[in-house]
Amino acid sequence: MNYLFTAIEMHPDKGFGITAESYFRSAEHLRENKFEHYEITQQAEMPQNFLYRHSIELYLKSLIIIFHKELQINYPNESFESDTPEILIDGKLKKLYTIHYIDKLYEYWLNFLLLPNIEILNEIASKGDWREVEEISILFPVISKYDQDSSYFRYPITKNSPLDNEKYTMQKFKSSSIDDFVKEVQEQKTINNKPTFTLLIVDGNNNITDGYKHIRNTLVEVRDALQKVAHYFYCIHTMTRITLCKGF
Repeated sequence: MNYLFTAIEMHPDKGFGITAESYFRSAEHLRENKFEHYEITQQAEMPQNFLYRHSIELYLKSLIIIFHKELQINYPNESFESDTPEILIDGKLKKLYTIHYIDKLYEYWLNFLLLPNIEILNEIASKGDWREVEEISILFPVISKYDQDSSYFRYPITKNSPLDNEKYTMQKFKSSSIDDFVKEVQEQKTINNKPTFTLLIVDGNNNITDGYKHIRNTLVEVRDALQKVAHYFYCIHTMTRITLCKGF
């Protein structure tokens, strides 16, 4: 585990892995330690989701660099020792450091570096578990549908505007009558199975003109996928540093 205590300029992956670990651990801290009034704070889960997602991106870049170097696989137009590597994404050369599409990074690492070299990896780093984990491959589309380029959990509005509303924890009621409002409130309480709150706006005649409901858990499937995938790459990265990089 020498990489935990050596300067980044000594790291074979330019520090991507150790930085990813900081983002991952920060996300874990936020998840396990809720701040005051967390339950009623809008968008409270967005920071931890962003941190998990960014850790995945950094771990993938770390692994791509390490695999090229340790297996001595040249980049398309450069040596495996290049400080400014470019990789093929959808048939086009892209600078590795500027790629933010985690599904594309994962496909490259999996299909170009891991799977074709499993026999070599088992030979030179036999203590590692070098195989594809199908569940992780299945979860990438779940994440990328919402946040392919690292903007969805950073900003309130994105170019993926049709999906932005799904992450908002205060959402407008669709009802137009008091009976429908009551029904929606009751349904919301049943879904959450925990206390929630509602804001109703009335006019001068005490007629309800608008209503907003607090959604306790939004995008649960995406949140859980981010946590699982980030933890997987935390483990794979650690394994790679110990077995393939001899602790560095």
